[in-house]
Amino acid sequence: MQSEPIASETTSWFRNDTEHSGPSPPPQYALTASYSIEPNCSPVLSVVEAVVDVIEPPGGQTSLRLYEHVNPDALEGLIVASSEKKSDVEVRFTIEEYLIVVRSTKTILIYEPLEARR
Repeated sequence: MQSEPIASETTSWFRNDTEHSGPSPPPQYALTASYSIEPNCSPVLSVVEAVVDVIEPPGGQTSLRLYEHVNPDALEGLIVASSEKKSDVEVRFTIEEYLIVVRSTKTILIYEPLEARR
């Protein structure tokens, strides 16, 4: 799995074209990293590798438990089934302050909150 060059891109949790009704606007995120899921590689394993690569835990060790943030079996099933059926699916969830986007187009996008970049 290799990180691809990224262009400057921002998004919100619900994309830019969705109305938000609430006391405060949803957080805005800036694209930090983009990864491709290699053929014959598990989407779940690819997500874990990508997140660990971006978060870079001290000493190279992490206690990341993906199931605390998303159901790994459901994520795997959605991505595999939708790519086989050639239908587009996007799963979004957060780990720490990062927004993780997994697409059935075999893409993983990791966004960091704009406030964290200042």
